Amino acid sequence: MKRFRGISFRDLWIMAVMGGVLAGTIWANLLSGELLRQIGYFDGIYMAGEMDRTQQRQLWLYVLKQRVCEAGFGGLLAMTPIAVPGYLILSFGAGVAVALIITVFTLEKGWMGLGYWLASVLPHGLCYGAVWMILTVAVKESQNLKKFRVWILIGVLVAGGSILEVWINPWVIKFM
Repeated sequence: MKRFRGISFRDLWIMAVMGGVLAGTIWANLLSGELLRQIGYFDGIYMAGEMDRTQQRQLWLYVLKQRVCEAGFGGLLAMTPIAVPGYLILSFGAGVAVALIITVFTLEKGWMGLGYWLASVLPHGLCYGAVWMILTVAVKESQNLKKFRVWILIGVLVAGGSILEVWINPWVIKFM
């Protein structure tokens, strides 16, 4: 495990995520309520869930392309000498994004916003979270990501997550 001045990577990672959540919460509270409402999260078609097979397939290809690019970027970053600071910065950014999205949902739905946020990130968030945990552990343990089976696992998780995101998640959100 890597250590920086007596602090482990895991502790730095947790501080980065929590610092991002704190910064995102402060930032969201400094923004006007109207601006947060304009941010929104889903576009109309995705929210309504009224898509035919062709539109769903197009959305799936778009989401799959985005998630493959994100996982590929994370994997390439994990193999560079700047992997540790890069992952700490990404973790801080993820914390900011989570805080902003929860704030937007809370503004739109009140206390149900938290439940709505959970419904919007589950079940596909579990697949994507597993991908980022694999990559983060690889950075923490200085593992070599040149093994083909690691990339197969990441690819299966990303493909599964994108399928869940496009076909299952709108169904879950419809019941909220």
